[in-house]
Amino acid sequence: MKQAEQKSTAGPSQAAMLPEEQIAALPAAGRDLFLVSTAHAFIHAITVLMPLIYPLIQEEYHLSYTQIGLVVALPNALGGLLQVVFGVVSRYILRKVLLGVGAILGGLSTFLTGTINGFWPLMAWSTAFRLATAPQHPVGSSYLTDRYGQRRHGYALAWHIAGGNIGTLAVPFIAGPLLGLWGWRPLLYVAALPGILIGVAILILLEEGGPLDRRSRLRQQPARRLALRGRALIQTGKSLLLPLRDRTLLIIMAVSIIAAGGRGLGNVTTYVPLYLQNVRHIDSRLQGVLLTLLLLGSVIGPLLGGRLSDRLGRRPMLYLFYGASAVTTFLFIELARPDMPFWLIPPALLLMGLAVYAEAPLLQAYLADSASRDLRDNAFSLYFALAFGVGSAWGGIIGWLIDQFGFQLAFIVMAISYLLAGSLLTLIRQQPTTSER
Repeated sequence: MKQAEQKSTAGPSQAAMLPEEQIAALPAAGRDLFLVSTAHAFIHAITVLMPLIYPLIQEEYHLSYTQIGLVVALPNALGGLLQVVFGVVSRYILRKVLLGVGAILGGLSTFLTGTINGFWPLMAWSTAFRLATAPQHPVGSSYLTDRYGQRRHGYALAWHIAGGNIGTLAVPFIAGPLLGLWGWRPLLYVAALPGILIGVAILILLEEGGPLDRRSRLRQQPARRLALRGRALIQTGKSLLLPLRDRTLLIIMAVSIIAAGGRGLGNVTTYVPLYLQNVRHIDSRLQGVLLTLLLLGSVIGPLLGGRLSDRLGRRPMLYLFYGASAVTTFLFIELARPDMPFWLIPPALLLMGLAVYAEAPLLQAYLADSASRDLRDNAFSLYFALAFGVGSAWGGIIGWLIDQFGFQLAFIVMAISYLLAGSLLTLIRQQPTTSER
């Protein structure tokens, strides 16, 4: 009798709970944040490891800077554009499945990258890696936004970015010596294992029941509407473009494309090691130490920026970090010149890292604040598709600029991209639908 009474009183109270209250009641949010961020760490680790390997592959197979740029740009473009698809697919397949299987396939493609014998195999397996891990940004960000609720967007997304970057810190420091001891092929074989293990852990442990299961809406629909799912899919495809009708969201996406010219885990991470080896003639072990200093900022910058933006607003912090990114890039150009002493390079890289890696989580948090709940998933999908799809063209452009005009002009163009991105933010007139803070 008492159990029946308890059940009858508990039922209505749970039914009356808002979705965010129901999600907040789910246990182990920290574990889920850790799992998703660790999968992100694996992707970042490989993204950081490859620039240390590119100089060796470039020398072994006589590749140009343009070819290296294409290896970065084309896979990122395909993987970025595919992120739109995963924004739709995640409504019909559990997000934990997309994230877990993606991490496993990412590990396998990393292993196979160690078997290459020239430019085209490198391009093929680099593309496979980007396609496999394409769900991470839109699906992972969407999942964490739901998991942590509106009030903690900045916190969750900052840890998604910074948590991923934490995994990258040890990579250059460890990979530098191991490249000398093992060579780049065995190192890739070993680096593939964490992705496979993380993917399995996500499939088993990640919480996606109850209000987090977006498929429940489909299960609740009448049979007549389920029979029309094909038509619903067509309408869903059309709805992907709805965020572009919102002026604020459109500007944020344009900002992401322009800022991709100097994005931290894009062109900066790719071309700084090439500059250090081919212009400053620094060996791979010391390159690893210098890249670790650069990436130290990729942890501190997003956490600092995310916390401050929760209090002071997204746009003020974006202005600050875009300006700082331009200034520190110009500073690196000056202090890392061949005729300058070596000891100036470490502080220049540390300052540069603090600035250039912070804009991504800030812009994503601004997007989450600005998009309504109904538009948020589509907005994230479009954002990542444009930022990493269209924006990835910058990788080939920067490589071509280096081949034609040298590193200095390429770094100047990267710095200018920050200034243009920050200037474009001034066109946003309306405030986000939720508070910037």
